[in-house]
Amino acid sequence: MPVPTHFRFVFRGRFQDTPEEWSFGVKFSRNVPLGGDADLSAINETTVTNAVLALFASSRFQGHIAGVDWRAYVIGTNGKMEGSERLLVDLSASGLGGTSGTKYPPQVALVATLVASERGPARLGRIFLPAPAAVLGDDYRISEAICSDYANDVSTFLKAVSNGIDLPATIESSAGLNISAVGGGVRQVIDHVEVGRVYDTMRSRRQALLEDRVADSTIDW
Repeated sequence: MPVPTHFRFVFRGRFQDTPEEWSFGVKFSRNVPLGGDADLSAINETTVTNAVLALFASSRFQGHIAGVDWRAYVIGTNGKMEGSERLLVDLSASGLGGTSGTKYPPQVALVATLVASERGPARLGRIFLPAPAAVLGDDYRISEAICSDYANDVSTFLKAVSNGIDLPATIESSAGLNISAVGGGVRQVIDHVEVGRVYDTMRSRRQALLEDRVADSTIDW
């Protein structure tokens, strides 16, 4: 089934001083009604870079994550990358990261669900964000207030990336209006962001961190 053409962005990094890596991706429209498709030259690299730096500058994320790069791909109607080129922006010198306090294992992730207004295909999208720093309450969940803060962080990030895309026949991309989930041959604009109160895990983020067990002493029976 053909899919709407779109941009796919992938943001990548690692957990500092470890071999563990993280990544998450989002999709954005690359056209407007009755307009042509934008290509990679329509993406403002500085705007997108500043968006991801601002997201992880918050104290709601751990400070020991290090940015590696972000990438943008042109996706065609067959769901595959068009052409042989991609946009690659280095983040290695970015100083990416928030608070230096709380540390959780690399596989702990914050799940942000992108919700469109219409029922049916492509209504829901998910982002597994790395290195959340929120302390859990007595019920082992994040407070509603902090979840609301995370949701606002993600919304601000998505709108900022959106504004970095110069769509055809427009003066400037409207913040948040060209964000889309793609599935079932349709595209939907995201209406709002929901953040779960229970931390999730991504096993792919626990690949190479050595357990390195420490022997204490021989038991003196």
